[in-house]
Parts: sequence; C-alpha cells; structure tokens
Amino acid sequence: MITLYHGSNCDVRRPVPSRGRRGTDFGQGFYLTPDMDSARSMASLVVAREGSGSRTINVFEFNDEEALDIGLRIRRFDVLDMDWVSFVLANRCFDRSAPDHNIDRLYDIVVGYIADDKIRTLIRLYRNGLMSKDAVLAALQAAPWRVMQYSFHTAKALRFLKLKEVWHEQ
Repeated sequence: MITLYHGSNCDVRRPVPSRGRRGTDFGQGFYLTPDMDSARSMASLVVAREGSGSRTINVFEFNDEEALDIGLRIRRFDVLDMDWVSFVLANRCFDRSAPDHNIDRLYDIVVGYIADDKIRTLIRLYRNGLMSKDAVLAALQAAPWRVMQYSFHTAKALRFLKLKEVWHEQ
C-alpha cells in the first residue's frame, strides 16, 4: 500500500478521471502525489484558481501490488529522460501521432515526475529549439526539485484507490 495525497479546494470522495483538466502531464485523469508538500501547494493553487473552497488534502491508499496483479496498464517513468519528455509533450500538446501518449487513456495509471514550472520551462526551451536534447537531459538529471505523481485514468484503476481521510487547512 502506498499513501497518496490529492490537493484540492474540496473533498474528493469519489474521483472521476474525466473531470480532470485536459492537456496535463500524463493526460486527463485524477492526479495524486506521495509528497505532502506538493499536495499542499496544489491545494493552494486550486483554491486561488477557482476562487472558492479551502485548502483540502484528500488522503488515499493505493494498493499497487493488487493493481499489478490484475494486469492494469501501468506506465512508469522512474527517470527523467527523453521518453518522459516526449510523453509529457504529447499529452500537453494533444499529439496523438506521438508513438507514446495517454490522450485516449491508453494507460490505466501513469507514474512519473511532475512537470513543474521549472521543468516545463526546460521542455518549452527544447521544443522551441533553444536548448539541445543533451542540455535538457543534463538539466533534468540535476534537478533537485523532482516530485513523483500518480495519475489514474480509468474507473478500473480507481478501484485500487481508497479514501482514508480528508484534511481541511487554513
């Protein structure tokens, strides 16, 4: 079991992947992180963006072993490399012609690093031809701010995610 956190402006008792924003790192879905600070930051961002609610941390447990046993389609990115960059670019740009993407929910769950503002800047520089592939890879590998995220894209995947508690913060 893995404890995961979802930062929001409200309680999320029944996640619905199709309510997630489009054009995100791993495709439209329900995103969580094992990093409490990242969940808190996301909750603050959502409250500010939506202009309503309060900073809310939804705490879930994910039965990863059972999900693997049942044969869910899980895509993992354990390193920041060009496969990860290409995957994020494809999903953010809705590029169905890319060899690997999750725009059409090809994967039930995707696990990998968050493309935060600093990483998005590197990707943008690369995409615009202002940074070489080698320079991007070196910067990604040296990045001290790397945080993992788990995205759930299908109802089948959500069966392995259980809400444990909800915290409301000021």
